[in-house]
Amino acid sequence: MKLKLLPLFALTAVFVALPAFAGFSSYGIPDSSEIRREIAASWLEAPAALIRGKDAETYDDGAGHSFQVRLEDEKSFSKIIIAPKSVMNVDYIKGDSTQRVETAVYREGTAGTWVLYRDKKSDKAAKIRIYFNADPGVYLELRNGENKTYADMVLYNCYMVRSVPLGVRFKKLYTMSFDEIQALTRKSLPWASVKVVPGQYHPVLQMAAVIRGYLPRIVNVHDAAYNEEGNLYSVQLNEPFDLSDDALVRDPSLEAARLAVDSGSGLVLSAPGFVKWVADGIIEPSTGSYTKLGNMVAPTVNYSSLGKRGVISQTWNLSLTLDCCRNLAVDALNARSTKRSYKYKMGASDVTGVDVTVEPFVSDIVDDGELRSVGYIKDTGYSIAELKSLLYVLAITESQYIYFAAIKSGSKAGDSVFNNCAVLMPYFDDNGRFDCIVFEQGKEYTLDKFVELHPDSYIHLNRVKSSDYFNPLYK
Repeated sequence: MKLKLLPLFALTAVFVALPAFAGFSSYGIPDSSEIRREIAASWLEAPAALIRGKDAETYDDGAGHSFQVRLEDEKSFSKIIIAPKSVMNVDYIKGDSTQRVETAVYREGTAGTWVLYRDKKSDKAAKIRIYFNADPGVYLELRNGENKTYADMVLYNCYMVRSVPLGVRFKKLYTMSFDEIQALTRKSLPWASVKVVPGQYHPVLQMAAVIRGYLPRIVNVHDAAYNEEGNLYSVQLNEPFDLSDDALVRDPSLEAARLAVDSGSGLVLSAPGFVKWVADGIIEPSTGSYTKLGNMVAPTVNYSSLGKRGVISQTWNLSLTLDCCRNLAVDALNARSTKRSYKYKMGASDVTGVDVTVEPFVSDIVDDGELRSVGYIKDTGYSIAELKSLLYVLAITESQYIYFAAIKSGSKAGDSVFNNCAVLMPYFDDNGRFDCIVFEQGKEYTLDKFVELHPDSYIHLNRVKSSDYFNPLYK
């Protein structure tokens, strides 16, 4: 193998890195096993005193693939990082001119990166981390136990599996290929839930583009929606929405809504009205009609009349947006079903399959350690802390689906209320990177911003198949 020293450059602007090689493991990522066999004695097993003064080194594996080996320190660990080569465009500024140059980089977290963690105090090898997807928040960790080797699979801040015994000595992993590790863990790790296949998300992105084009026309107004005739109605009263002079005196914020209606220049929608508008855009091309407003608000949660929430529910609708999301998802299911007609039955188990109830995580990673995953709570959903990880899995296992999300505000699942809703559209781009488009109350958000806006909330998801023939109501 040919050894080269890596020169250092000052980078002023960094853009998306792209793989710079053609050979991959069967999983589709560069594999450093040949490099690790070459450097096992000089890097991986050498005492810390001998490797601490080493400069970063680059190795070619003889098949045209380049990797960099380097040492970096964290608070408690020293990391020996073996990172594959990527290229990125970098702007070099010299005086008044800027030159863009394609530059080689070796970033930790790039798919194919292999990292050995060694305890700083004892110099003992603690764990190996392998990045195998385009998202650095997704990785496999192999831990060095007392007499066993354990595997963890991490998806952002959630453990999909934790402490799975491998049945192989830890040091043997130093030279094992990624394909060999996958074969070893084929039945014990959930590879099918993290295997990204790009190029499946055209209907999702097509719908998002259409919705995005309508956003400037949407006026957000509480309780407003369009009924099955395309007329502006009150969601809760199921009667024409009041935009009279008296209504404007009581609520001056309705002025924008009346202007939109009078001029025919916009859509007047509440949060559930917006979700209905999206659902109607999927349903109408198949059925020729819109969903009925009365069906949308049909109750789906059965509260005990003797309990606190049962008493409150006699006066206030505690599950309005959950009811709307469930019923609209069932209507969308019926629009493409040719064999039977479904209905969400209150208090019964969901036979429609629209509720998302999967529980792919065993625990969450928190600042001071681990917290057991609560998973799905009936008629409540998931903690928003797990939402990003959950949508990542769903985008893989249920490609081309979008989700009507009912938002339950409040830090305690039993004392909070469903008072908002949104449309979530997860997908992977052509480079295998995860993203999720969020539409809430007529506005678009990133998933991270959506999570930030709803701290300590619960999110109930209902699955809806996306459509290339999406045609929402135009006003």
